[in-house]
Amino acid sequence: MSTNNLAKRIKELRTQRAMSQEFLAEESRVSLRTIQRIENKESKPTGETIKRIAVALDVSINELVDSATTNEINTLKNTLVLLKKQLSKTNKKSEVRTFNKFIALLSNLKKKNLTPEQLNAIVSYIEYLELAKIPSYSNELFKKKLNKFKKHLKIKLRFVPCKHYTKLGVSFAISFAIGIIVTNGIGWTIILLGVLITIACLLMDLRIQKQGRSLDF
Repeated sequence: MSTNNLAKRIKELRTQRAMSQEFLAEESRVSLRTIQRIENKESKPTGETIKRIAVALDVSINELVDSATTNEINTLKNTLVLLKKQLSKTNKKSEVRTFNKFIALLSNLKKKNLTPEQLNAIVSYIEYLELAKIPSYSNELFKKKLNKFKKHLKIKLRFVPCKHYTKLGVSFAISFAIGIIVTNGIGWTIILLGVLITIACLLMDLRIQKQGRSLDF
């Protein structure tokens, strides 16, 4: 999301409602200095600040970031169209798998309630990947681009694969169980430890899901 576009949009909506910067600051519970810095294009607001300003202006977040959000959503749509076209042109199993995974990942991102910052970061990285410039005879490059994109989502945007920690916990518990069976030991302490770790992993996944960081990769 462009800081310039957001500054212009907030000023337009505020002027339409005959609201001063002071009044908007009071209504949104955002400091006057922050409002001034945003409108002067000196600062990029956080997601929480955008939500508060949107509520004060009586508009949805999408209406507030209107043109920028529309362009970013269109970029996602155009990328999906590109990948589907590439998919239709190949019969190679490895390439089909790659395109299907890429399409599924972008489709899952579209379904999520992304913040403007997340959407902007995702679209910016997609543009950085320059998928449209990959020659038709180099479809194997899409796999490398997909891996880079996944890494970006995990490291920079802190998305976590669905049930990631639960799967780790279950694997850990199964390994303990096999070890106990092989050694013919009872190992109740170890069994309890395995159960506790599995429960902790499950709770961690639930917390990540509640934070909106869970994603089906």
